[in-house]
Amino acid sequence: MDTTKLTTVISLLIALSIASERLVDIIKGLVPWLNQQRRKPAQEGWRKAALQVLAVIAGITTAWLSSAAIPKGVGIPDDWTGTLALGLLASGGSGFWNSILTYVTKAKDLKAAEAETRQIEVRAKRGTLSKSGH
Repeated sequence: MDTTKLTTVISLLIALSIASERLVDIIKGLVPWLNQQRRKPAQEGWRKAALQVLAVIAGITTAWLSSAAIPKGVGIPDDWTGTLALGLLASGGSGFWNSILTYVTKAKDLKAAEAETRQIEVRAKRGTLSKSGH
């Protein structure tokens, strides 16, 4: 597992997510209907749906505007599909970031367990070699 590429992609997604969130906040500030919760559940549902659509559009727009700064060779397609994927991921919100954090934590734990297994194997070999007199 190449953690350098993973770190690069996660850092990129964090930056895009923050930038697209700022764009959504700016638009919400300009459109009072989006910025104020509704008392009627149906109207609030429409407002939340509009915010989700706005978040997706802001994520894709942010990814498109920053496409020249996206590093090559980290596994992100260098065409509109990569931009679309990054935009959708950037619009994911806190639920998405909680999932990413869980994944990265598990990957770190797995890497630590692999290192510990290697150390145990090396110690076991040393013990075998010293008992055989070599």
